[in-house]
Amino acid sequence: MPKTYLILGAGQMGKALAFDICKFRPDDELIIADKDAEACRNLVDWLGGDIQLSIVDATDRGAVTKLMSGADLAITAMHYNLNLRLLECAIKAGCHFLDLGGNDAIVESQMALNGKAKDAGILALPDCGLAPGMANVIAMHSIYGMGPVDKLEIRVGGLPQNPKPPLNYQLFFSVDGLINEYKEPCTVLEGGQIVEKAGLTGIEELYFDEVGTLEAFHTSGGAAWLPRILQGRVRELNYKTIRYPGHASIFKEMFDLGMAEEEKQDSGVSPRDVLEAQIVKHLSGEDKDIVLVRVLAEGIFNGQGIRKIYETVDTFDYANELTAMMRTTSYPTSIMGQMICDGVISVWGVMTPEMCVPGGLLLEEMKKRDILFKEFVEPIM
Repeated sequence: MPKTYLILGAGQMGKALAFDICKFRPDDELIIADKDAEACRNLVDWLGGDIQLSIVDATDRGAVTKLMSGADLAITAMHYNLNLRLLECAIKAGCHFLDLGGNDAIVESQMALNGKAKDAGILALPDCGLAPGMANVIAMHSIYGMGPVDKLEIRVGGLPQNPKPPLNYQLFFSVDGLINEYKEPCTVLEGGQIVEKAGLTGIEELYFDEVGTLEAFHTSGGAAWLPRILQGRVRELNYKTIRYPGHASIFKEMFDLGMAEEEKQDSGVSPRDVLEAQIVKHLSGEDKDIVLVRVLAEGIFNGQGIRKIYETVDTFDYANELTAMMRTTSYPTSIMGQMICDGVISVWGVMTPEMCVPGGLLLEEMKKRDILFKEFVEPIM
């Protein structure tokens, strides 16, 4: 029986979500919704086929709930500030729900609706996408069958292929999300205990054959619920963002000067307002991007110490004009939604993807989309 997918948001992530659903679910129905009528029409024209569009303001609870009532599953690709109210609409409508996350406090509030979602017979997955999302599911998959796990490291980054100094970076997602990642506390496991680290610290060097020497450092949000889920099972767990060398120290100096402070000045503008405006102005280039993911796990398997690594390097899709960030964020989310509609995932409530998404199957589906993960396994003493 055909399913109906609703995508809220006709921007870049909405475009990639719609592309994937059209390609892999051609017999299902798709609705694109946004308050920007032109963006909706442009996306529908680009996709072709029999696709419905709905001009709706996501802050209009009544209109959104009515729209969701006609869908089996809704995916929002809008600002994370809308995620809680959109989940509330999905519960009222009895519609499965996914979002791209972006804020730990909002996800906490969504998780508090677990009972209501169960009563409504729906599954809601906040924190889908790249990281948190796909990378976290692969992290859980990497330790499957392991006994004591000594180390679990997640390294993820989206970078321009042709970096320009001094920051060697280009904005590939929302600027406030970027600042939040750098500014907010980062949850890790140290010695089996949950500990908070400051963003932009813990700088380490790492190497990818396709790119060269890079750096990685603590950032907020990427670990999502993994530290809480795995406390007592994993000794050391951390998430770090990958950038070109020198990036973290420059941002930390700006933060140390107060450029991320949110208190309004006499002008009515905060230092963070200025910083974000300058980032958008100077780092919104058109260079093609590259996304890197590396998950490393060390532990005991069948009595032997092993090291397992999953790694991918994804690049801009020239044929379909989709960035690597769009592909690695939207495709996993679309896949998770399709798993729910197909009954592969058949639990109800509010969960994060690492709690219920089968990692092996996700990797298989990513391969169909030419996002290929190398797997390395070696014994360690």
